[in-house]
Amino acid sequence: MNRLVLIGNGFDLAHGLKTSYKHFILWYWDQWGNRLLNALEKTDTDGLCSFKIKDNVEVLNWASVFQGWYYKRENPFIPWQTNDVINLAMKDRNLCDFTITSPLLQRICKHLEYGWVDIENEYYLLLRQRISRFRPSTEQDIKDLNVHLNTLRDYLINYLRTEEEKETEIKEEIKDKIYRPIMKDEIAVANQKFSGNRLGDSVPSNIMLLNFNYTKTPELYMKDSSQVRVNYIHGKLDNPDSVIFGYGDELDEDYKKLQELNENEALRHIKSIRYLESDCYRKVLEFIESGPFQICIMGHSCGNSDRTLLNTLFEHRNCVSVKPYFYINGQEDNFLELVQNISRNFNDMKLMRDRVVKKPYCEPLT
Repeated sequence: MNRLVLIGNGFDLAHGLKTSYKHFILWYWDQWGNRLLNALEKTDTDGLCSFKIKDNVEVLNWASVFQGWYYKRENPFIPWQTNDVINLAMKDRNLCDFTITSPLLQRICKHLEYGWVDIENEYYLLLRQRISRFRPSTEQDIKDLNVHLNTLRDYLINYLRTEEEKETEIKEEIKDKIYRPIMKDEIAVANQKFSGNRLGDSVPSNIMLLNFNYTKTPELYMKDSSQVRVNYIHGKLDNPDSVIFGYGDELDEDYKKLQELNENEALRHIKSIRYLESDCYRKVLEFIESGPFQICIMGHSCGNSDRTLLNTLFEHRNCVSVKPYFYINGQEDNFLELVQNISRNFNDMKLMRDRVVKKPYCEPLT
């Protein structure tokens, strides 16, 4: 019996890394503060947003604004804080015309007002909008959308590199969950034939940590055993060209419309196509074909952006169990939300109800 561990963003968060999309967008605006402090022009843009000093403001550039040539502060000897800089540039309409030029960034910021956002999902929703109202400019709209996603992807890589430099340590409770035996109560009723006498007596024969993140955090758990391997299914930060950032839901009704559009730009960031650029997907297939396996979910939300791959794993004939490790926030947990997401990755609901481990046999990740 093998074990396939799905590593998502919650895994990095559990190790103290600020790797959520919310953390990333906050960093994005923070780096804009640093950028404006040193900008030598009156207009600065990255293709996602634009900061333009008004024509009637008599300063040379953004740097001069924050050197005190335009604004006089009570204590000019206190260094500017980047959040003060960006707030000033965004809100002072007498000084600046601030515009978010990217519809993708507009959607991201709007949803962040509610505390959470999935950038890849917002990208796909915009892509579907483009194809649903096809017009002569649709092709260019899709190209522009892909440029914006690529820009965010590059920013994300830079941000995650700074987070990856932070020192992290093994969490013993997570290590225990990765290596622990597979118990009989976790096995689907239809798969009890695979249980044998080993269940409860030994650790899984082989373990693959399927890393949907880009960081190296899972490697902490390879040091004590040769039976564990990490598969960077979405690429690694030290190889930016390998990073897959997009959407992967071929089960969606609109996906066929993307294919019928006969426009390669519409498929540029579809994950299942990008998987062909490396052998990581093939190694997953080899692993699940090698024998019966349990899936453990650690920090992955199981949202639709990975639906194609998750459906392949969850409904595979060798899958005997899908065990989610949930998150506790105060008096509440996200078990129900997590299994709701898991259910969307099944076509066979009877199979889902049998394979997903029941809550009494599940527990928090940490």
